[in-house]
Amino acid sequence: MAWIAPKMDWTELDSINSTDFNRIENNTQEVVNFLNSIQYAMPTLTIVTNRTQNHVDFLSSINRIEQNLETIRTRFVNPEGYLGVKTWASKMGFTNEDANRLETNVKLLMDFGILVYQSFRYCGTFSCGEEWGRL
Repeated sequence: MAWIAPKMDWTELDSINSTDFNRIENNTQEVVNFLNSIQYAMPTLTIVTNRTQNHVDFLSSINRIEQNLETIRTRFVNPEGYLGVKTWASKMGFTNEDANRLETNVKLLMDFGILVYQSFRYCGTFSCGEEWGRL
């Protein structure tokens, strides 16, 4: 897996499809992998990235995506601009605003993970031999 650029410009004319849900879940897993690599203990999440045009997502699947993002947020950080989650129920319509919210939330979590990693490197670390000769 690798990070896939999120679609951040959903409009009312767009409709989300299997490829879009696969991207969102792929990127959610990438956030977990990255955070684990920088020593954050992220749990194993159930991720589905093999949807096809013949696949139909049920409310439970969309709620799982929402809860995966919420799990990461609660175990990591609440990034400024994070747009929260929804609990989906029957007769709720999925809109372009929902697609933008999911894509934005996963991107914010990754962006903040990268900022944390960069601050680890900046604060209190030095390269081997950096202080050589100053003893």
